[in-house]
Amino acid sequence: MGQHIGRTRSDVEYEADAGRGRRRGLWIVGALAIPVLLAGAIPSPYVIERPGPVVDTLGDVTVDDATEPVVSFPDAQTYPTSGTLNLLTVQILGDPDRRRSWLSLLPAVVDPSQRIAPLSDFFRDGETSDDRDAQNTALMASSQTLAAAAAFREVGNDVDVVLSVAEVAGGSAADGVLEPGDRLVALDGEPIESFAMLRERTIATGGDEPLRVGIERDGEPVDVELTPTIPDGATEPLIGATVATDFELPSEVEIQLEDIGGPSAGMAFSLAMYDRLTPGEMLDGMTVSGTGTMADTGEVGPIGGLEQKMWAAARAESDLFLMPLGNCADVPERIPDGLRVAPVATLTEAIDAIETAASGDTPAGLERCGAEISARSQSS
Repeated sequence: MGQHIGRTRSDVEYEADAGRGRRRGLWIVGALAIPVLLAGAIPSPYVIERPGPVVDTLGDVTVDDATEPVVSFPDAQTYPTSGTLNLLTVQILGDPDRRRSWLSLLPAVVDPSQRIAPLSDFFRDGETSDDRDAQNTALMASSQTLAAAAAFREVGNDVDVVLSVAEVAGGSAADGVLEPGDRLVALDGEPIESFAMLRERTIATGGDEPLRVGIERDGEPVDVELTPTIPDGATEPLIGATVATDFELPSEVEIQLEDIGGPSAGMAFSLAMYDRLTPGEMLDGMTVSGTGTMADTGEVGPIGGLEQKMWAAARAESDLFLMPLGNCADVPERIPDGLRVAPVATLTEAIDAIETAASGDTPAGLERCGAEISARSQSS
């Protein structure tokens, strides 16, 4: 007789349990996948701030398929240099037009070189990425001019300031008195040495004393008089004109750099110019990275993204990292291993720090930030 083989009750129950298990597993996978998919699709109000490109200001760049030095002087005596002098940048991932998803923020949670920051830290209400790019391009151009003025002055050259009227506000003290294009030459008979001098004299009027201004209009000297006023909501008097600052440099300076904006490369530019304009190799083969704004008088100003720039300097294998003394309160608790940091307040201090390191000694380091770091530690 043939044997009949069929399914038992236990076989049926097992298959039913297995089916329920598979369905339960699919429900679990689906339940987990939905929030992941949503996190990858829903835009967040945050951006990622991370180390950006590093550029050797003593090196060359490619512009329109041609290799050009980053900094050059077409009609000035220059000297050989050695080593690497990096300017540092920060890259912002995300903008009002292309917001980062919640899921895309995860890598920045585990990477100490990246920071998750509110979109509002970098963009004002209604501001687009194109608006910000235009502003940063203008700031970069201004920083290059200020850097050149500071470098020439550090070398010992005279650099005259040129203040000119860019715009006049309607109904202001300057309305009907100054015109766009006027060059501001003197205040109460004294030559104008800087924008700071103009501002100090304006404030000194108290908003009720006249100010005699010597100008050049269409090449002709003219004396005018105006009384600065205190606008509604302000606390100090203003003349009511936007004043552009330029400099009469002893030599033309050419800077070849694309796709980088903002003012924080000023110190690196000044150092590169100073090194090329002076005999001897300041870096003596070292790799130095630095960040900081530069005033025409040589003061180094604070910048944003200090922590990310520290990581960029470390990855560039820098022998020395120069930072603004004004950023001491921003020094992170974790500094990349082996990074030697020198806070500086002026171009002269930056040069001294480099020359000290090049000689084999140790420049003043983060002990200069002692008070700021101690205060931060006590409040944390």
